[in-house]
Amino acid sequence: MSKEFLRFMRDRVSRNQLAEPAPSKDEWFDILDAASRAADHGALKPWRFKVFTGSGREQVGQVYWQHAKKEVPELSDDKADTFIKKAFRAPAILLVYAEIVKHPKVPEFEQVMAASAAAQQALLGLDALGYGGIWRTGPAVFTDTAKDLFDLSDNQQVVGLIYAGTPTQTPERVGDTGINERLSFVEL
Repeated sequence: MSKEFLRFMRDRVSRNQLAEPAPSKDEWFDILDAASRAADHGALKPWRFKVFTGSGREQVGQVYWQHAKKEVPELSDDKADTFIKKAFRAPAILLVYAEIVKHPKVPEFEQVMAASAAAQQALLGLDALGYGGIWRTGPAVFTDTAKDLFDLSDNQQVVGLIYAGTPTQTPERVGDTGINERLSFVEL
C-alpha cells in the first residue's frame, strides 16, 4: 500500500464552495464504477446512484421546499425559491441510495452501510479527478415526500446527497484527526 494513497485519504476534505465544471457523464461513470468496489457483505451491490445536473437539480430543490412547507405550514409560496436554491449550490448533486433486499445473512442496516461506503468512495473519486464534494443531506431527504420526489420505491432508502463540482477555494489541511483518542488495540 502506498503511503501517498494513505496521505490522499487523510487529506481529503469536504468542499462547500463548488462551481462549474462538474464531472462529465464519463467521469461520473468512472467515479461510480470505482465506488462500486465498496465493502459489500453478500455481494448484493445495494448502492444506487442518481446524478442531478442543470435544471434537474430543481427536483432536489423541491425536496427541500416540500419539507419546509410540511414543517412550517404557514410558509407562503413566495419563499419557495429560498429553499429550491439550496439545490443550486453546486453544479451537480449525487443521490446515493440503497436498494434493500430480504436476505438471510445480510440485514438491512448492512446494506445501507455498504451504500454509505460507496458514497465515501465516490467522495474520494471526486477528489482523485480534481473535483470536490460535500455530503449535504439533512432531514428533508429522509421523508416519504423525498422518496416520492426522487421516484424511489418502498425498498429503497436514501443514504445521502453529495454536492459536487470544481472547488473554488484551496482547502486548509485538516489538523489532528484525534485518532489517538479513538483507537485501542486488544491483545491477548
